[in-house]
Amino acid sequence: MKKSLFFWLYFVASIILAIYFASRIIMNLMGRGPVSHVNNIQIISDSKEFDHTSIKMAIGITRGTNVRSLDLNSINRHIMAIPGTEKSATRLLPNGNLIIKIKKYNIVATLYDGLSYYPLSANGKKIDTPLEQRNENTLVFQGDLPDDLTEIINNVSVLSNDIDYLAMVESRRWNIYTKNGIVIYLPEDNPSVAINKINMLNQTHKLLSRNIGIIDMRDTARILVQTKK
Repeated sequence: MKKSLFFWLYFVASIILAIYFASRIIMNLMGRGPVSHVNNIQIISDSKEFDHTSIKMAIGITRGTNVRSLDLNSINRHIMAIPGTEKSATRLLPNGNLIIKIKKYNIVATLYDGLSYYPLSANGKKIDTPLEQRNENTLVFQGDLPDDLTEIINNVSVLSNDIDYLAMVESRRWNIYTKNGIVIYLPEDNPSVAINKINMLNQTHKLLSRNIGIIDMRDTARILVQTKK
C-alpha cells in the first residue's frame, strides 16, 4: 500500500512538472513567456574605449526584444563593423540574458597611404577606418609591412621623439625618416645595433639636429654621412 502511494505521488508530480515545462516551452515559442524576450544585455570588452551604449544602438536590440527575432550572426556582423573590433562573440542564455564579448585590436602604430592615416595592430593588421588626424603618440609607417611590427617598434623606441615615419625597402630592411629631414638607412641584419649607435651619437653630439641629409648604416664597419644639399 505504501509503495503504491509513493508511486502515485511521483506519477502526479511528474505529470504536473511535464505540464509546467510544456506550457513554458509553448508560451516561449509563441513569444509570450518571460524568457521569450531579452531580459538583459551584458557587454564584456577588454577595452574601456568601447562605448556600450553605442554598441547597443549599433545592434538595434533593447530589453524586451523578442528572442525569436534575434540573429546572433547578424549581431556579430554589426559589432565587427565597429572600428577597432578584432573579435565578437554573442550568446543568448536560457534566462533571456544576451551576453556579448568584444575584443579590440591592440593599436601600436599608424599606416599612412599618402592620403589617410590608418591604425595598425601589432600583427600588421590595417584597420579600415582611417583616423581624422595623425596620432602623435604612435609611430607612422609607409609602404609594405611585415607580419609583425613588434620588433621594429621596440628597436626604434629610443628614437621615437625624432622619427617622422618608417618605410620598408624591398621587404628586407628599414629606412627611418626623421622630423629634421634626415634619412637613416638601417642594415638588413641586426638593425637594433645600428639604432643604438645612432641614439648614442645623438645623445653625445646631437646628430639628428645637424644639417645632415643621409646617415647610411648599412655597412657595419663604418657610418656614411651625407650633408643636405
